[in-house]
Amino acid sequence: MKLEAIAPSGLHEKVLELIADLPGLNVLDAPAGFGALTEKLLANGKRVVAADLDIDKLMVINNDNLQPIKLDFNDACLSLPDDSFDVAISIEGIEHLQCQWNWIRNLYRSLKPGGYLVITTPNILNFKSRVRYLLEGRYEHFKRPLVKNKSWSHDLENYHISPLSYFELQFILESSGFNVLEVHTNKYSSKSIISMALRPIFNLVYKYKNMRDMRRNRGNHGLLYETIMSDALFFGECLVVLARKPVNKEI
Repeated sequence: MKLEAIAPSGLHEKVLELIADLPGLNVLDAPAGFGALTEKLLANGKRVVAADLDIDKLMVINNDNLQPIKLDFNDACLSLPDDSFDVAISIEGIEHLQCQWNWIRNLYRSLKPGGYLVITTPNILNFKSRVRYLLEGRYEHFKRPLVKNKSWSHDLENYHISPLSYFELQFILESSGFNVLEVHTNKYSSKSIISMALRPIFNLVYKYKNMRDMRRNRGNHGLLYETIMSDALFFGECLVVLARKPVNKEI
């Protein structure tokens, strides 16, 4: 049975491509949504713990290698076992959470030493999103203002509430113990004549910022700014990050 994928187009394919050669069979898929990615992971021979606040929709998947568990990802300490998963996958979930740091720390704790994390979120640093913020004060994929008791109830319960740029996501991941390995996207949605023409200006701005930081002894952030201006971030629809839990903790 083919389940409905609610993720942006091409995102599941990119995630599966990233984990194809990673070692280990034990995978955490959280949030699992309707189970479309879970189904693909099972078909690839993985043993999957699929977590979501609503797991009834996962019960249609009949596979001995599937363990659905109910989790509220905003909880400080989730009922996930320590050092258990080879790979953790979190697709388009962190932007829905009130407590993003808690979620990343729980993912870190549940991964085996040397385990990998693939996490995705809407890319609010692409050109299209920057223009929307300039004009509306809101990012792409965070278009509608949420107003208590006035917004559509579906939006209040399900809408994106916590925009997270690569600047913040990298900081949370590394502060929680992860090493960021690669940055990708599912597809390019902002490539246009205008964005291509203005890209050199953005590059100059970041180069100036880095030179100023270095003069003021605030560090060299050249590599970070290069990542921000990469095709994946400047044009990409979704931010797709591959990170790893170190094999040995630093002393």
